[in-house]
Amino acid sequence: MTNNLKWRLPIDLLDESVRIMQPCGAQGHEGLAMWLGVEQDNLVDITHIVALRGAGLQTAPLQIRMSYKAMNRLSDIAEELGAYLVGQIHSHPGHHVGLSDVDRELGIRVQGYLSVVYPHYAQRNGCGLEACGVHTFDAGDFRRLRATEVASRIETIAARVRRIDLEVAQ
Repeated sequence: MTNNLKWRLPIDLLDESVRIMQPCGAQGHEGLAMWLGVEQDNLVDITHIVALRGAGLQTAPLQIRMSYKAMNRLSDIAEELGAYLVGQIHSHPGHHVGLSDVDRELGIRVQGYLSVVYPHYAQRNGCGLEACGVHTFDAGDFRRLRATEVASRIETIAARVRRIDLEVAQ
């Protein structure tokens, strides 16, 4: 079964994601922001961005770890909002925006999950989606979307994303 979802991103989603990832990137670590949203008729609206903080999120060069408690808390928040975990964005060093083997094997592997990789540890503002790696989990594996697919399946809309700062335990 192939994934034919389309996503609508609030106009400020990428900028807000960069703001969340930048402190980790300034330390030479990967950064992470989680995206929540709602889906109807294969159209996903991203509505919230979650900035995880605390012992339940550990970052390092080339690595991010999220505790089970953090994941459970994130799921609880999504349920309270009537949303679900749509995807995430994380940063990589340099120009590398492909998914690593660790990303592929230990990442969230759910049909239609969106995984975006931002370059330069999010230390450069203004990189658009065209500079990122945009991947979706489809038919048992992640697949990077071609530029034409990004253009046809991802739309930026005038809405603003709602930010949630979430302290998570280890």
